Amino acid sequence: MAYIFDTNIFIRSKNEMPMDIWPTFWARFKEMVNSGQIFTSVKVKDEIDKGKDELTEWVKNNAPKSFFLSLDADVMSHYTATQNWARSNPLYNQQALNTFAHVADAYLVATAAAKQMTLVTYEASSPFSKKRVMIPDACIALGVRYCDLNTVLKEMGIKI
Repeated sequence: MAYIFDTNIFIRSKNEMPMDIWPTFWARFKEMVNSGQIFTSVKVKDEIDKGKDELTEWVKNNAPKSFFLSLDADVMSHYTATQNWARSNPLYNQQALNTFAHVADAYLVATAAAKQMTLVTYEASSPFSKKRVMIPDACIALGVRYCDLNTVLKEMGIKI
């Protein structure tokens, strides 16, 4: 099974498990990144790069280029379907739709759908949200499996 990671997995890990205090976690995370079982989108890399911090450096030094999935034609076809679903939902306001169209979220859902991957995020479903399109709600609508990091660690048999 392959997994695609949301930006919040990296950021929350950096914030809650600082690299200088949790070296074992980060060593295992590096192993996961290099295992060929977990990936992320080039859009997530763009978001991480904006931070210009230790996470940016960690990704630069520990993630192979193959870790970052590109936006190929199949992904972009699913991206269109993802956007069409969001726009057809009368709950979302225009700001929510604009944000969903430009951040990594819709691209992650599209990539997971195109590549039949599980999307890994800390976001929670909020089907009545008007101000934000949540990744789990898009996943549910498009038939994409999603879970959190602890689920991935269990499924991969990783103990830290």
